Amino acid sequence: MGAEQTWQDRVPQRRNPLQAQRARHDRGDSWANRSRLMLISGVVLLVVAMLVARLLPQGRSSPARPSMAMAQAVVAATAIGFGEKLAADKLKLIDVPARQLPKGHFLRIDPLILGAARIAMRPIAANEIIIETALVAGATRLSTAPLLTPGMRALAIQVNELAGLSGLVFPGDRIDVLMVRQPDEAMPYAEILAQNLRVLAVGNDMNVAREKPKLEKSITLEVSPLQAQKLTLAMANGTISLALRQFSNDARVRLHSLQVSDLNDGTTTRLVRKPGNAPALATAPAAKAPATSTPRPAQGVIVMRGGVASPADVMP
Repeated sequence: MGAEQTWQDRVPQRRNPLQAQRARHDRGDSWANRSRLMLISGVVLLVVAMLVARLLPQGRSSPARPSMAMAQAVVAATAIGFGEKLAADKLKLIDVPARQLPKGHFLRIDPLILGAARIAMRPIAANEIIIETALVAGATRLSTAPLLTPGMRALAIQVNELAGLSGLVFPGDRIDVLMVRQPDEAMPYAEILAQNLRVLAVGNDMNVAREKPKLEKSITLEVSPLQAQKLTLAMANGTISLALRQFSNDARVRLHSLQVSDLNDGTTTRLVRKPGNAPALATAPAAKAPATSTPRPAQGVIVMRGGVASPADVMP
């Protein structure tokens, strides 16, 4: 019995390592098979995803948008200065969206360089579309006439350093014109004659790209026929002054004539009359004064209330 038990005990001990080794081998083959299967599945899924990504946009494609209409336009190949004549080497054709083309553009270069000469009436930047209002045709020299709005006139007024804003007025600016008058029969007054007038030229310079201020003796304005009459009469009867306006401000202001008595801030003003202009005081007849006595002039004051003057006598 003892020998039989020993042998039976030893047999399982020898079999267990073999069984364990086979179990480990089976498990390794199972994991390898699973890994291969997962790799193949991943590759298949990747291929399917790529095919779906290519086919999906085609199946859900949105309707094609209509293409933007284009048209050719003449633009400046280089910067063109004020008063410069147009030439072929300064122009070029480019494609521009048709809806963005401004009024008065040119489709070809030939009309701009053949026939009547075309001169730039203002600076034209490079790649800017050439339009008809920026040019003057058939002119051998620059003049103010092409710059005028239909129905308007050009009027030159004389200015000095003070009236001309110390040379700070440039062509293209907007100004108001005021007049100051000192009549003999009334107090001095000032009033506004015209508003928002366009400056066509300063002296003989019409270049709107002028950069440096310069004192001139005359300024040319664009006015209506009625404004031309008013300004001409004002220059003959008073002193003209200019007031510079902001470019974007085209509002008209309604103002009354301003007199010297309106210069205060509304408070009562006491003005003393000159002795020679004071009215004589009514007095009773008196005896003749001695020859050595000097007559004493009457005194009076003018009281201002709300811009209305009223005389008042002052007793000595």
